[in-house]
Amino acid sequence: MITIRIPNPIRARRAKDPHQRDLSTSPNIPNPQPPTMPPKKPDPAQQTLSFFARRPLPPSSSQIATSDPFEPLNRSSRAPSLAPTAPPPRVLAVDIPASTLRPIAFRVFTKKHNLTLKSDALSLLCGFIGRRCGADWRDSGSGEKLLDEIAKQWKRNEGAGKILVDGGDALKGVLKGIEVAGREAKGRTPGLSRSTSFDFSAGEMIPSSMLMGGDPESQDVEMMSEEVRDSLEGVDPTEYLRIVDVFEMPKLMYNASRRIFERHPRPSLFPPPAAKTALFRHRYNLIHARLLRNESFMAPTYEKKTSTSTKKSYKLTPISALLGRYNQDFMLFGMLSITPSGTLSLYDPTGEVSLDLTYCHPNDTVWLCPGMLILLNGTYEESEHFTVFAAISPPIETRAQSAEIFGHVDFLGTGVPLDFSISGGGPQGRAMRKIEKALTDPVWLIASDVHLDQSPTLSLLRGMLTKHAEKPPQVIILCGPFSSAPLASREYKACFDSLAAVFAEFPGICEESTLLLVPADSDPWTMPTTTPVLPRPPLPKALITRVMRTVKRTRAVSNPVRIAYFTSEVVVVRDDVQARLRRNAVRVGVGEKGERDEMEVDDDDAPSHSPSHDASSPSTTTTATAPLDTPQLTTRKLVKTLLDQSTLSPFPLTVRPVLTDFASHALSLYPLPSTVVMADAGVEQYRVTYEGCHVLNPGSLGEERVCVGVLE
Repeated sequence: MITIRIPNPIRARRAKDPHQRDLSTSPNIPNPQPPTMPPKKPDPAQQTLSFFARRPLPPSSSQIATSDPFEPLNRSSRAPSLAPTAPPPRVLAVDIPASTLRPIAFRVFTKKHNLTLKSDALSLLCGFIGRRCGADWRDSGSGEKLLDEIAKQWKRNEGAGKILVDGGDALKGVLKGIEVAGREAKGRTPGLSRSTSFDFSAGEMIPSSMLMGGDPESQDVEMMSEEVRDSLEGVDPTEYLRIVDVFEMPKLMYNASRRIFERHPRPSLFPPPAAKTALFRHRYNLIHARLLRNESFMAPTYEKKTSTSTKKSYKLTPISALLGRYNQDFMLFGMLSITPSGTLSLYDPTGEVSLDLTYCHPNDTVWLCPGMLILLNGTYEESEHFTVFAAISPPIETRAQSAEIFGHVDFLGTGVPLDFSISGGGPQGRAMRKIEKALTDPVWLIASDVHLDQSPTLSLLRGMLTKHAEKPPQVIILCGPFSSAPLASREYKACFDSLAAVFAEFPGICEESTLLLVPADSDPWTMPTTTPVLPRPPLPKALITRVMRTVKRTRAVSNPVRIAYFTSEVVVVRDDVQARLRRNAVRVGVGEKGERDEMEVDDDDAPSHSPSHDASSPSTTTTATAPLDTPQLTTRKLVKTLLDQSTLSPFPLTVRPVLTDFASHALSLYPLPSTVVMADAGVEQYRVTYEGCHVLNPGSLGEERVCVGVLE
């Protein structure tokens, strides 16, 4: 059982709960500067970087350097307030030739946002950027940032369907709105110039130092005006709490050719056979597009010629292009799979190639299982085998980065687009974040393995509710299995009647709290000879009628279930995923020439190995005598594996059956949620933060463990 207190996410970036386990190896961030000091330029080393940006992939002859992206959300201190200073010098307008701006505009509008820019629109942008950014528009990067904001505002106004950008009234309206918003914010905030402010989508001018070093909205509730707090007294937080059943979610599929998400018809429980291939093709296209947006895979269109310029971009090679190119090094991306003959292969839409893992460096930061999408670095041999030297998972994309591309998309169907969770979304998004800051912190209670047929479980549940009787929690989430052994339907219903009797002792909780019942694989019944599938439907209402009469806000939800709270997204899933990863993980080692290491598969009792996670130390080669994993490293390994794969079930259908027409969107972890509750009975309680996403495991209620945590 885990007790979760949810503060507003903006304040949680600065204040760390004393009970939270700090799993980050990054140095502590210094205290913010006094309000009277001018803003300091953030240290690039403290920024959140992807796997490749933090530690570039070495050539095949070198060892792999591991990275540690598990950092707390408050990676940067609060941006200091700006002291009144002398007005900045005026930016002198310049004339920018269309031929000079065209390659940068093509990179931003076409390659990043999938928009086509006409010649009249390019001429209009040349004049606008020349006035706003001046002669330093290219060297400082201000012109590219301004183009990015214009493209995002165009997609918000016109939608993802209109990809042709012309110089008509629509683009002029976007530029005029940016100009007006800049003048208004410049009058409110002293010491800002046009060349240092780029958050035009939010209608406010925010210094670039704030955008890189901290959130400008990360002010305490006490710093808000009394008028704002008085206007929010009548707000009911339950109106902003939406429970999204995955069987009712809109089905949004990624279109690789148009590079947008398209709404598909309502999925079916009995889809055609093509749904199986569409499921894996959707995962491949989504992560492949995510890779191409990563800075490590983007060739720079403009680079200053300096002696210290050593930036290198990586290039992905399709498998079909390997034919005839023997003894050359390549980087491949595809799905790991085992052929019917028992050999390990890599698949992509163009073909397949057999893998030789004899000389592969062990990667103990993630599990590598068949069905996962991975990056391989190695050499294509004349025997038509690909000798692998490095195997890693694709770098992750944060929620803020996804919002820059698909901020206009409402993935949950709740009417709240993705860019509401960042400094965007217009007036409505700012209003929701302001309400979220002003309201008091609600409490969520989460417990797993609630065996209602055992009296100790009911006693523990009664004690948990007694502790929060004075201030009822906002949400109570109980995950199955709800019986420790298979029961008949009448006995199973009697268990929930006992649960209703426990809740009846706390009338305040019954009136004010929202109760969610998440089924497990054995709820309500599963045949011993069948393998349960994901997602699982809710519990039948006939079994929980008495609970629904006792607790007014009772919901039998699917597994997994998604919860939208203001601008945050919480995913709750009940699955024993770590045991499945251990059973199917491919374990490799470094072999000497002439000695071939056979591929091995981990079992439940086999210990896994992990190198040091110190980012400042050189990479470590792991051998068979490496020390055992600690629970902390195992937790990091589990979290990184799932979030990098952007799915809750990165397995083939023979290992983990899923409803193929629902799995592409119901089990997806793209865009990255704010919080993932991974209820896994075989794992100890944990709570870690990985690239801004909080992942926690409440543990089993029967183990009598209580963990007080903060869901940021």
